[in-house]
Amino acid sequence: MFDKIKDGDLVTLKLASGEEVIAKFTGKADTYVSIEKALVLMNGPQGLAFGTFFSTAKQDVPFDIAISKVVSIAHINDKIANEYNRVFTKIELPAKPKIIT
Repeated sequence: MFDKIKDGDLVTLKLASGEEVIAKFTGKADTYVSIEKALVLMNGPQGLAFGTFFSTAKQDVPFDIAISKVVSIAHINDKIANEYNRVFTKIELPAKPKIIT
């Protein structure tokens, strides 16, 4: 399951509880997977929004999840990756220019 995932990759983990966690992958051992800056998608009044997965934990310090609780892992899509990076980037990146016709 973890063959194509390497340290620093942005991944989504589907947990046995049904939660889908978006995070930066920081490593794996025999019994656990390490991630940091973990977020979840939540429904808000204006549509989907990010929320913290482990609200009381330091977001920039890796934490472990038991591998037995991970149902699936995958790389996140580009749209979610851009939004994820925007959340954790301290510098505001300009929007891509668009041609209006």
